[in-house]
Amino acid sequence: MNVGSVWAKGYTGKGVVVSILDDGIQTNHPDLAQNYDPQASSDINGNDNDPTPQDNGDNKHGTRCAGEVAAVAYNQFCGIGVAYNASIGGVRMLDGVVNDAVEARALGLNPDHIDIYSASWGPEDDGKTVDGPGPLARRAFIYGVTSGRKGKGSIFVWASGNGGRHTDSCNCDGYTNSIFTLSISSATQGGYKPWYLEECSSTLATTYSSGTPGHDKSVATVDMDARLRPDHICTVEHTGTSASAPLAAGICALALEANPSLTWRDMQYLVVLTSRSAPLEKEAGWITTGVKRRVSHKFGYGLMDAAALVSLAEKWTTVPPQHICKSQEIIEDRPIDATYGYSLNTQMDVNGCSGTLNEVHFLEHVQCKISLRFFPRGNLRILLTSPMGTTSTLLFERPRDVVNSNFDDWPFLSVHFWGEKAEGRWTLQIVNAGNRHVNQPGVLKKWQLIFYGTSVNPIRLRSPSSPSTSWKSPLNTFTFPTHSDAITQETPVTVSDYFNSDLFRGFNNFPNIYTFSGSDQEEVISSMDGKKTKIRDNDNRIDLDEETKENCDPECDDQGCYGKGADKCIACRNKRLDKMCVSNCPPRSFADSQGLCKPCHESCDTCTDASQSHCLSCSPGHVRVIDLDMCMQQCPEGYYENFAEKTCTPCQPNCASCQDRPDHCTSCDRHLLLHQSQCLASCPSHTYETEDYICAPCHESCETCTGSNSTQCITCSAGRYWHDGRCTRDCPAHHYADTYQQECIECHPGCSECNKTACISCLDDWQINSKGRCAALGSERCDTDQYMDGGICKQCHSTCETCDGPTEHACLSCASPLILQSTRCVGECEKGSFHDKFLHSCEPCTHTCLNCSSKTNCTKCISGLQLQGGQCQATCASGYYSDRGICSRCYISCETCSGPGHNSCVSCPRGWQLAGGECRPDCPDGFYKTEYGCQKCHYSCRNCVECRNQADKRRINVEAYLVQTQPVPTVQLINPFNFVTGLAIIACLCIIVLFVTIFIILQRNSVQNSQRGYSRVSIKKPKVTCNYNVVAVNEDDSSDSDCSEGQLITSKRDQTEC
Repeated sequence: MNVGSVWAKGYTGKGVVVSILDDGIQTNHPDLAQNYDPQASSDINGNDNDPTPQDNGDNKHGTRCAGEVAAVAYNQFCGIGVAYNASIGGVRMLDGVVNDAVEARALGLNPDHIDIYSASWGPEDDGKTVDGPGPLARRAFIYGVTSGRKGKGSIFVWASGNGGRHTDSCNCDGYTNSIFTLSISSATQGGYKPWYLEECSSTLATTYSSGTPGHDKSVATVDMDARLRPDHICTVEHTGTSASAPLAAGICALALEANPSLTWRDMQYLVVLTSRSAPLEKEAGWITTGVKRRVSHKFGYGLMDAAALVSLAEKWTTVPPQHICKSQEIIEDRPIDATYGYSLNTQMDVNGCSGTLNEVHFLEHVQCKISLRFFPRGNLRILLTSPMGTTSTLLFERPRDVVNSNFDDWPFLSVHFWGEKAEGRWTLQIVNAGNRHVNQPGVLKKWQLIFYGTSVNPIRLRSPSSPSTSWKSPLNTFTFPTHSDAITQETPVTVSDYFNSDLFRGFNNFPNIYTFSGSDQEEVISSMDGKKTKIRDNDNRIDLDEETKENCDPECDDQGCYGKGADKCIACRNKRLDKMCVSNCPPRSFADSQGLCKPCHESCDTCTDASQSHCLSCSPGHVRVIDLDMCMQQCPEGYYENFAEKTCTPCQPNCASCQDRPDHCTSCDRHLLLHQSQCLASCPSHTYETEDYICAPCHESCETCTGSNSTQCITCSAGRYWHDGRCTRDCPAHHYADTYQQECIECHPGCSECNKTACISCLDDWQINSKGRCAALGSERCDTDQYMDGGICKQCHSTCETCDGPTEHACLSCASPLILQSTRCVGECEKGSFHDKFLHSCEPCTHTCLNCSSKTNCTKCISGLQLQGGQCQATCASGYYSDRGICSRCYISCETCSGPGHNSCVSCPRGWQLAGGECRPDCPDGFYKTEYGCQKCHYSCRNCVECRNQADKRRINVEAYLVQTQPVPTVQLINPFNFVTGLAIIACLCIIVLFVTIFIILQRNSVQNSQRGYSRVSIKKPKVTCNYNVVAVNEDDSSDSDCSEGQLITSKRDQTEC
C-alpha cells in the first residue's frame, strides 16, 4: 500500500486525531500511551471518560484497531501504526446495550476535535438482515459531515462486513451503504478475495487483511492485556474487514497531515482516483466504467495506495458544493414472475435536474430507493445500468434471506458511476436468480433514483509552481469578482484525463509542495490602536506613493492613504473587500473580527461565519434544519419540511419519515408498525400487521386477524363465534357456541344438538344413553362393551369402554386410565388438546393454541400470536412486548415498548416525555418539550426551552441592522477589539473618579481633626520613660525608641508619659 514512501516524505499523521468506535482501547498500552488522546475518547457503556475495556478476554477488538492506526514507532513493542504520530482515542460503546442513542453519542463525540472516526460494526452479518442507523445516528452522520472539523466534515471510515460465509450483501447494511461513510473491503496478502468478504456496489476501496487460516497471514498489531505481560501485549491474529478499516483510517490521516483542508468529500474523491486495481485483478469480476475506471463489487476501486493518495492530496483543491438531484418516483405495480430466471426490466429517463439549483452533471454516489415484495426475498438479484453503459449489481442473491419478503424504500447505493453523467436513460433490472422455490409472483411497487454530485467539473489540481499561500480555505466556495486570477492558478482536468489511470502514474515523484498547516495568512496587520493597516505590496506599487491625508477616499479612516481610490487606504473606515475599502460587505458575505469581507457558505444567504452551521438565512433553494442549525438543499430523512417557513423539523420519536407535521409519520423506525400516522409497538384490535409494517384493517366481523378477508379471523367481535377462520353469529349444525372462548365447538358423535357437557338431541337412529351421550338404537340391550349391528350385539375394540363400531376409532367412552381422544382411547392427550377430568376425555384447545393445560390456559400459541396470561392474542397488552412469542413486561416507565431496556420505550404514560427511547417526567438534558414530544436541543446547548443556539442573539442583532440599513443587504459586525478597548477606557475613568472621591474625603477629615485642637508633639523633651522596659532617653540622645520614633501626637489638654 506504499506507506513507506509517505513516511520518507515526513508524513506520519502528526496533528491528526483518530477515534476508534468499538469496545474501548487500552489507554496505558506501551505502544499506544504516547499517542493517546483523552479528548477523542469516551466510555458510553460505563458513562465516564475512560475507554479502557473490561479485562475479560473478550474486549480486545478496539485496542487492536487502534494499534493499526497509531502504534508508536521506534520502540521495542509490537509494530508500527500507519500514522504512528497521529493522536488516537477510543469510544467504549459495544460492551453493553447498543441502540440508536448510543450510536449517536459515539458518532457525535467532539466533532471539532476528532478528524476521523473508524468503525468496524453494524447489523448482523447473517445473510438475512436489512437494517441501518436510527434517526439519532442519522442526524449524527449529517451533523458530522456538515459541521465537523469546523465545517470541513468528519471522515467516517467503515468496515464493509464479514458476512461472506452467509453470502451476505453489504448493500443491506445501512452504515456501509451510506454516502457519508468510506466503506472499506479486504484482500488477502496474495491479492485474493477472503472467505468473509461481502460483495456489493457501495464498497469504495480495499486494504489488506487476513485470509484462509493456516495459509494466509493475519494483521500484526497491539493486543489488550491489563497486566501488560510482554508476551500478551501484541498479536499477529487480527482478522476480517475489522482490520482493514483502521488501515484505511491511518492512510486518510497521512493525507490530512499533507493537506488539512481536505473535506469529507475530497477524501472520497482521493480514494476513488488513487486506489489501484492491478494488485487485485487476479480475482474475477472487474468491470470498466463509462469513464474508463476499473471497479469491482469485491474490492471497490482497488487497493488503497498511500503514496498516490498523499501526492494527490498535496495538489488537491476542494471540490465544488454537493448537489442532490432526485428523479421522479415511479409508483406502478409491476409483477415479478415466480419463474426461475425471470427478469423484470424497467427504465427511467432523467435530465439530472438540468437548469435547477440541484443540477448534477458529474456523478458521485447514486442511490436507488426500491419498494417491492417477493418471497423469498433472498432469490432476487437487482442491477442498475447507467446511460454510459455501466451495469452495477445493487443486490446479489442471499440464500439465507428466506423469512422476509419486502424492501420498503431501501436505498441501495452504488459508487460505480463516479464521474459519469446523470442525464439519460437508466435501466433497473430485477431477476429471480435464486434456487429457492417461489409459490407466487412478487411485485415492484415503486422506485426512485437519487443522484449526488456536482454541476461543474469537480477536479482542479494545484499547479506545482503555485505558492502555498494561494491555497484557499475549504469553506471558501464563494468567489468574489475581483479574484480574476484565481482560475489561472489551477490546472483544469478534463473528464477523460480525470478518470484515466495514466494521470497518476507519476505521483510518487511529485515534490512535497504542501508543507504547512493551519489557516492562510491575512494580508493585514494591526497597529497599536487596533486599526487595520494594509500591507504594502508590489502588486499595487503602494511603496512608490506618498502618505497623505488629503483627498482620500471616504472609505479610508483617519490614518490617511497613499493616493486616490478606495484601494489606496492605509486602513479602512468600515470593511475591506480584497484590497478595497467598502462601506459594507457584498451580499452572501460577512465581515470577520478584523473587518475583512469573507464569503458565506454556499448554502447561506447571510451569515456570521464561513461554515455551514453559521447561516443567518438560507440561500434560495435551501431549507433550514432546525436542530442542526444549518441550511441544506432538502430536508434529510427523518425530518418534516415546512414549505411556508422553509424549515426542517425532526419527526417525532420513532418516525423514520413524516409529512404535513412532525407527528404525522409515513414510515417507522426499527420495525415498528404504522397505524393512522403513528408508530406503534403492535397493531391495535381490528387491525393486522402487513409485510410493509403497516396496521391494516381486519374484516368487520373480526376483532383480530391475519388478513383482510372474512376467512382470516383469529378472534371475533362481540356476538360472533369463530369457526374455520370465519366469525359467524350462529354456529353450524352439530356444533355449540362456547360463549367464553367465542368459538364453535363440535358435538360428540351422534349428537345433532348439544351443549358443553351433554347431547341435547341425537341424529336419526341414535338415542341419548344414561351418560348423556348419543348411542345407536337398541344398544341398551347389549352389554356396556358391546354395540348393536344389524340386531346383533358385537364386541367393541379392547381399548373402548363403549363404542358404536368394531375398530379402535369407534369408541364412545374409555375405561380408566385411558382417555377418550375424539373417537379413540389413548394413554395421554395429543398436542392441541387437554385432559378434561370431569368429562374423562381429551378436549381440544382453543383454535389459537398449539398446546394448553385447560380450556382457559394456553401454554403455546400458533405462529403469529402472543402468549399472555394463558391467552393467545394478536398483540401484547399495553406495558408488554413480544419476546419470541411470549409477552414480557416493559421497563416500569414505558407504556408500550419494543424490548426490556429502559431505553426501549415506544410510548409513555400520560404526562411523561419520550426522548432517546426513554420515558421521563420531563425532557432530559439536551432536549426540549414541544407539542410533538421531546426534540433535541441545538448541539451547542446543554439545556434549552426551545431550539435556539448561541448565535441567535447575533442573528437578531444582525437582522435588525439589515432592516435599518436597507436597501444595502449586507452584514456588519462590531469590531471586538474596539469594543474591548472602549470597556477598558470606561473602567479606567471609573477608577480615577473613585480615587479622587476618596482623596477628597480624607483631606476633609484631616482638616476637621486639626480644628478640634490636636497638634504635633515635640520630640525634644527632658525625659521620656517607657514602662515596658526601663529605658531613659535624654534629649541629647540621637537614637530612636518605640515611643519617640516618628510622629507621636497627643492632646494639648492631656499630655502624659507613655
